[in-house]
Amino acid sequence: MIGTDRRFYFAGDTGYFQGFKSIGNYLGPFDLAAVPIGAYSPREMMKDSHMNPEEAVAAAMDLQAKKAVAIHFGTFDLSDEPVAEPPQRFADTADQSFLREAWVLYVGETREF
Repeated sequence: MIGTDRRFYFAGDTGYFQGFKSIGNYLGPFDLAAVPIGAYSPREMMKDSHMNPEEAVAAAMDLQAKKAVAIHFGTFDLSDEPVAEPPQRFADTADQSFLREAWVLYVGETREF
């Protein structure tokens, strides 16, 4: 969503693809990108439809996002990874990236944007 004051990208439910870089170049930079981080294991079966946490950080950086918020994790046990793993891997990877901020919000938590 591109507005007059802020730009927001909602990745929805997707696997990582090189198009994120094209989107970032064409429509970015984004102030905030919502990127999915869960339901990625077993990898061979899920890679085309679900990003892992490291790919989610890469997508946010490709989109030229200043901030990223993790989505699509922890609500339902849909795949083989441990429930607590996606947010921890996302936070660890984001800490080592060029993102200004990476948020992991839990049910009911809010954040000013």
